[in-house]
Amino acid sequence: MPSIVKSFLGFDRLIGAGLVKLVYYFAAAIIIIMVGVTIFVGLFAIAGGNLGAGLMQIVAAPVVGIVALVYWRFVCELFMLAFLSFERLGEVRN
Repeated sequence: MPSIVKSFLGFDRLIGAGLVKLVYYFAAAIIIIMVGVTIFVGLFAIAGGNLGAGLMQIVAAPVVGIVALVYWRFVCELFMLAFLSFERLGEVRN
């Protein structure tokens, strides 16, 4: 147990890369849920008589979701790049 505390407080290894992955998966799940909700709302719009808006939501939601996932992946990779470069510099130093 003391080694876990020592490694956590020692800053010998950064935990940022793991946190970035965790945040990525959490936000990706949120994006996917929101795409599903938007499609569901589009179906309700069609049922309510607003055919144009409903079809637009059903068609646009997956497209916007894919673009959002790609953009979010890109942003997270930029953060990962900072942590991975720090680890590589440590390897070069050693």
